[in-house]
Amino acid sequence: MAITKFSTVQVKSGETETVDLGSTIINASTSVQGFDVSYNHDHHVRSISVASSMKGISGSKVSVGATCEMRDDSNNVGYGTVTVLIIADCEA
Repeated sequence: MAITKFSTVQVKSGETETVDLGSTIINASTSVQGFDVSYNHDHHVRSISVASSMKGISGSKVSVGATCEMRDDSNNVGYGTVTVLIIADCEA
């Protein structure tokens, strides 16, 4: 019988974080729970792109990645942090 576990982790844009859920993971997926991105000066925002992804599962550990990018009309780029929600089916 499997149990579902949830966990959140802060991931800086372009980086990977690993979380130990304490029991063997059968399957897992991610979702963006929130994000924070800002410029240091006044800019008009042209686009914001935010994503989370699975990087791998090993035993009780899951690795996740994220990107968070904002651009303006002058192609200035701001990077941020993503709160990634991990949803995992684990062995009981």
